[in-house]
Parts: sequence; C-alpha cells; structure tokens
Amino acid sequence: MRRKSLALLSFTAAAWTAGSTLSAQSPTLDACSVLTREEITTLSGNRDPGAPDPGGSGANTTCRWAETSPTTRVALYASVDPNEPKGLALKQLADRGMKVRAITDLGDDAVFLEADGDTSSGTVFVRVGHWRVVITRDADPKATAESTLPTLTAFAKAAIPKLRRAG
Repeated sequence: MRRKSLALLSFTAAAWTAGSTLSAQSPTLDACSVLTREEITTLSGNRDPGAPDPGGSGANTTCRWAETSPTTRVALYASVDPNEPKGLALKQLADRGMKVRAITDLGDDAVFLEADGDTSSGTVFVRVGHWRVVITRDADPKATAESTLPTLTAFAKAAIPKLRRAG
C-alpha cells in the first residue's frame, strides 16, 4: 500500500502542476529545508523522524523521513503559476475521484487529501506564490487519514514563512 500511496502522490502532484507551471526557476529552497528534522520532531510531539533522505533536483525536490513511524514525506515544486485560480487543485483532485477538501487560512490555496486503507495517510497541498509544498504523513497504526490533519497543518504553517521569504 505504501508504494501505491507514493505512486498516487507522485501522479497527483505531477498532474496537478503540469497545467499550471511557469518556466523553470532556480529554487532557493529544497524540500529538506522547507520542513526540517527539528521542526518535525517538535511539531509531532518529540517524535524524531530520523535523518532526511533527499531526492529530486532543480525546481522539484523531495525529502523523506522514514526511520520512524509515522513516515513523513515532503515534495516542493518551485515553478507553479502564482495566478492559479483558488480551488483549482481541489477541483482537479475531486474530478479524479479522490477524497479531498479545501483548507482555509493556509497559504494562498490548500487542499487536504485522505488516503485510508492498509496504511492510512493524509496529504496537504499548499500553494504559496509560485511554490507548492506537498506534505504527506502516514497515520499511526489503526488511525485514520483524518487524524493526520492537525500535524500536517502545523507542518505547513512552519513551511509557509520560508516560502514567502524565498519569494
């Protein structure tokens, strides 16, 4: 199920950004710096996620903390159209039959995606200017995807000021 969740996240993020990208820009941030190990530890009740495992390059980077459960993953896209209409991401994901809802007061536009199953997880997609940060967190054993939303929201709130400063 974990591979299916990662594939779904990759597909969703790629499809979501494909129609609304700007020309590639050199990012001043990467996914491992927009949400750090220390921030994850503090915001998740002192649960150290372990060392980050970075990936990607250029305008699209990823970071995964998999040493402890629950696993946290971050993807950062640096070339999203800042004029993308609010609610477009929600519509695109809902049109694909995904269980999503808007999140108010988080970045310029934000969506929560629930994935319940063998391994439940939640994902927030947050647009801030030309950036999109996608944060996924597995739920604790026997918990629902919904249970991840407070922690994901805290993670996103930690990332947003860095994205705003980076412009």
